[in-house]
Amino acid sequence: MPITSIGSYGPTTLEFQDDWVQANSELGVSPLLLAGDYNLANFTADRVIMLAAINNVTTLASNARLTSAARDSAKFALLQRHKQLRGGVFGKITNPEYLAQMPVAPKLGADQSKFTDPLKAAALLWTRINTNASVLGLSGPITLAGDYSLAQFQTDITALGNFYDDASSDESALGFARSARNQVLRAIHERMKQFRQVIVSVLPPNSPARQNLPRLSPAQGTKPPSVSVTGAWDATILQARLTWTASTATNLLKLEVRGCPGAYKNSEEEVVADLPGTATEWQGDWALTAPGTFASFKVYVMTTTGNENGGKAIKIVRPAI
Repeated sequence: MPITSIGSYGPTTLEFQDDWVQANSELGVSPLLLAGDYNLANFTADRVIMLAAINNVTTLASNARLTSAARDSAKFALLQRHKQLRGGVFGKITNPEYLAQMPVAPKLGADQSKFTDPLKAAALLWTRINTNASVLGLSGPITLAGDYSLAQFQTDITALGNFYDDASSDESALGFARSARNQVLRAIHERMKQFRQVIVSVLPPNSPARQNLPRLSPAQGTKPPSVSVTGAWDATILQARLTWTASTATNLLKLEVRGCPGAYKNSEEEVVADLPGTATEWQGDWALTAPGTFASFKVYVMTTTGNENGGKAIKIVRPAI
């Protein structure tokens, strides 16, 4: 199986490990060594490290999605409360000096300070109104739907700051883990490349180890055709829906839906769904659990020969409604 994605490193390195065992069996007392006397035991140990690094990124990516979703959900909820407060202020108060102080709602996608500053300003105005309720002709402090109070609004703004901190911390940890994983992948890729070079110098062409030498990259002209994908947010089921044409690939193994929160980056893609080759649709809310967020997806055609093609990335936006 050639290297086509991060997910292919596991099975490909196992093929190289097995072939190295075969090569050593054929060589007898002089096992195959790479640069720096790097041997099969070193490769086996590095493969364990590599798998742990890949799994660590998968775990941290899941954590980052959860904390980002919690942050974005809190942002959306506070925007709804801001809208309610604005309606209450303009509906109950006529004093122009108070109306002029009511901040415009921030954009859902604004960065932290630009998002929270208008909410904090709204909380200050709410405080002034509650303090002067009788002067303004109100029967008491302003409360919103569900007896939502100023105190709860202030608590939710503070909680949002914590959500921002958690999301930032998890995204930083994920970025560090990705860098560490990529360094490990580069190193083990170089060792597989060296193995393919060295084996031809120490074993004859008819050697079983050489006959079964794993490929490191796909053969020219073996990339399967991609499928034509369309996608959109389905407001009825509150999920993203991807549809595509049936695959025409020969040696078809399966399809994979892969995704990235936000814009698509091949180096950061994650497997979202593992589907049979006959599938022509996927539905889900992966990385889209909060209104106003977006994610990007590809549908990969995968063959029994270890080749794949993801085609064009599809961007799905969950509306902020």
